[in-house]
Amino acid sequence: MLNKYSILVALVIFLMGSSQAYADEIITYENCMQHLGGGGFGDFDCYEMHVRNLRSDNTKIANSLKSAGGITVANKRALDAYMRAQDDVASACNLAINLEYPSAKERAKRDHIELYDVMAARCRYTIRKQENDFLHDLRSITNN
Repeated sequence: MLNKYSILVALVIFLMGSSQAYADEIITYENCMQHLGGGGFGDFDCYEMHVRNLRSDNTKIANSLKSAGGITVANKRALDAYMRAQDDVASACNLAINLEYPSAKERAKRDHIELYDVMAARCRYTIRKQENDFLHDLRSITNN
């Protein structure tokens, strides 16, 4: 017959086994977005890796759009303006860091990653991901 202590022991054993299996998983570029949380170095690195790849992909897509047939000069200019605007918005993501460290001298003395860096990296990721989705949508129009 099970009593409350045997149920508790079974639950602890189950949770220990589950957490060990979770801890044994190797976190890579492909799966790091599933392991975000806590605002640590891993979160920052994951966001920044994805931002670099998204920026590269966004540039390739924008260039392919500009070279597609039937794209007017005005639309090429509009696309260039959009890309510059996205860069401007992404640069504003450092606001969290700048608010915490108001002077450039304070920011220059920092030698570690903090929550504010993670907030900025997450902001850049969100912007670049939205940009990527929009550029893919635009490309679907030119492919028809």
